Order: sequence, then structure tokens, then C-alpha cells
Amino acid sequence: MTTTMRRSIQLACAAMAGLLLAACNSPGIRVGGAPEASVKNCVAAAARELKVPPASIVADKGTTPRDGVYTINLRVGPQGRSAVCTTDENSAVIGVVYKRPE
Repeated sequence: MTTTMRRSIQLACAAMAGLLLAACNSPGIRVGGAPEASVKNCVAAAARELKVPPASIVADKGTTPRDGVYTINLRVGPQGRSAVCTTDENSAVIGVVYKRPE
């Protein structure tokens, strides 16, 4: 891989990370009915737990069962590996795990 190509990839990744970070910090983010705080807490917890930068995590979709537990699907890293995060009704993270490949 040439230096120019490597630099172009780095710039593209930096631009994508900036966009993702802006999306995570924008007001009113809701995924599958989960509160904004749940989404932000899931991204932060996933970054710590899965040892990846927060900017490489995208909240994909989620569900809100009746019991007050929010389930938020995440895409992690450049390969978009699937993970799931759960939070309680107070937006406290219950757990974060990678999903098995289907």
C-alpha cells in the first residue's frame, strides 16, 4: 500500500469518526424508543468493554420491551461487527456483548 493511499484512508477514517462523533453528540438521538442517555451510555460502555474508540460505534436500532429494559443494537469498528447493549429505565447500562455471527 502506498503512502498516499494510506494517508487517504486515514483521512477518510478521521472524517467518518468526526461525523459519527457529531451524531452521538447531537440532541434528540433516540434508537428504538430508548432515551438519548441510554444511547450515549451504551456507546461509552461499549467503547470501554470492547476496547474500541467511541467514534467507531454506531447505534443501529433498538427495541423497548414493556419491562423497562432498552435493547440497543450497535455496529462496532470498520467491519461493522454487531453488538448489543441493554440499559434499564434510568439509562444505566446492564451489559454489552458482541453478537454471534449469523
